[in-house]
Amino acid sequence: MKFLLFPALFVLVSAVRYDGYQTLSIQPRDDTQLKFLSSLESKLEGKVNFWSYPSTTTRRSTDVLVPPQFLDEFKELLESVGLEFSIMINDVQALIDETMPSREIDAAADFDYSVYHTYDEIQQWTADIATQYSSMVELFQIAESGEGRPINALKIRTGGIETKKAVYWQGGLHAREWITPATVMYITNSLLENYGIDPDVTEILDTFDFVIVPAVNVDGYIYSWTNDRLWRKTRSNNAGSVCRGVDPNRNYPYQWGGEGASTSACSDTYRGSKAASEPEVDQTAQWLLDSNQEYVCFIDFHSYSQLWLAPWSYTARAILPQEKDDHDAASAKAVNALQSVYGTEYIYGPSARTLYAASGCSVDWGFASLKAKYSYVLELRDDGTYGFLLPERQILPTGRETYEAIKALCIHMVEEYK
Repeated sequence: MKFLLFPALFVLVSAVRYDGYQTLSIQPRDDTQLKFLSSLESKLEGKVNFWSYPSTTTRRSTDVLVPPQFLDEFKELLESVGLEFSIMINDVQALIDETMPSREIDAAADFDYSVYHTYDEIQQWTADIATQYSSMVELFQIAESGEGRPINALKIRTGGIETKKAVYWQGGLHAREWITPATVMYITNSLLENYGIDPDVTEILDTFDFVIVPAVNVDGYIYSWTNDRLWRKTRSNNAGSVCRGVDPNRNYPYQWGGEGASTSACSDTYRGSKAASEPEVDQTAQWLLDSNQEYVCFIDFHSYSQLWLAPWSYTARAILPQEKDDHDAASAKAVNALQSVYGTEYIYGPSARTLYAASGCSVDWGFASLKAKYSYVLELRDDGTYGFLLPERQILPTGRETYEAIKALCIHMVEEYK
């Protein structure tokens, strides 16, 4: 597949700078420390930024971005209650500079799956791959962003006009998680180029239709390239607030407005003024509900932490779905296949019990509203060295191992439904 954009030099510099910022990795030892750490997110809003949130598990630390003017005070605060911490990233801006692409686009070159791509490049990729595989891929606009940009989707269908059970995948719901569109595109291309060659892939694509959206939150994604590398939310205006954007993964219309979702427009986990207030969420969800297909799989790709998470997300107190054992069986096959490639370890389990409670999330909507049995949220690489600033040299390894995981999951589904 050739890259058809006109030649251009991209020197990508974020307007918001993080000179002297550090990311601290904090590990609470008991419930008292966990509760204290949980209270800090709202108390220190605007001073620090939580990259990950206090978890009831012992595996996962809480990673917090701290500005230089508050570093000493924040460290003293942690030490005063005996909270152990380490420096995860010593200078965040230095890492941004190291990992921010600066490159020349060659219009004659093949699409490069080993680098991060801009919104325009992703749009071109969807058009090109639909042309390259025109006998089995349809390109369509699934939604329009808050700022009026098209959100493209691909539908993969083999075997004529018969409507099959369907699979839905999306990336880029959180803007700064660049590895997710890159991984979704890599997996999509791998499936298409191996159809008719790999018997497993052929059976998967002959059993299910696929709807794939590489990047959902396109306004936020563009903003993370041009203005703030660490931007997470959409770019909508919030009435009565100078703070912009809604966390789209707290905005889905199932169990909206509960645990783990902020009412503050300035918070990175702001839930929005109402469920599905964001067109990116509302329109993609409505398209799926109106598409007259039975969805058996819904996967929302995120980063970071190396987790394979199933419902429920909205609370750890909910009775787990009766499908839990099968969720776990399929997850185990996926993470074992993933680990077989490079040894990368993932943990799997119900989202709120494995990680933390977060309401209004895509995985719960996919399971409860769309009725997709195999609904998961994937937290891709890494587990706390680079966080959201994963270097480009890890794009292909992430794609390769996740591709094997997805194949294992899909083969499990073939055995279930065929």
